[in-house]
Amino acid sequence: MARYGQAFKDRAVARLLPPESLALEDVARTTRISEPTLKRWLEVAQSMPAHWRAGTARGPLEAGVGTPAMGEGG
Repeated sequence: MARYGQAFKDRAVARLLPPESLALEDVARTTRISEPTLKRWLEVAQSMPAHWRAGTARGPLEAGVGTPAMGEGG
């Protein structure tokens, strides 16, 4: 079974949501991920509390949550 990183999942789900709002079938075809898997990823993303999603479809890392604190990581 293939394993996908969270960043990949976040990008795929983001394509399903505004502003892109692509059809599930289109994202499945271009990412080569099955429709049921994409639907599950979307449901998980939408079930997250709003403060975790930080108002974006991109997820916590790309929204700035989990970035190094000042003085870390140079």
